[in-house]
Amino acid sequence: MYSKTVMDHFRTPRNVGVIENADGKGEVGNPLCGDMMTIYLKIKEDRIDDIKFQTFGCGAAIAVSSMLTELAKGRSLDDAKKNYE
Repeated sequence: MYSKTVMDHFRTPRNVGVIENADGKGEVGNPLCGDMMTIYLKIKEDRIDDIKFQTFGCGAAIAVSSMLTELAKGRSLDDAKKNYE
């Protein structure tokens, strides 16, 4: 039912963890399904130098968190804002 890419990110998620002294931290949760996501950012010269996540939830939530970090890593803050507003 899920694509090979989604299953790959679920089985071997990238960028899992916590960034101590992160420059930014975002948290979101869905009380209906119980998913909780925390994203940590480290910014260097107006770019997302490092990004990590902790997700507690279904396989799709874990895969999306992993995919998001791969898409965002290395982007400028302006570019990230344009694409995710």
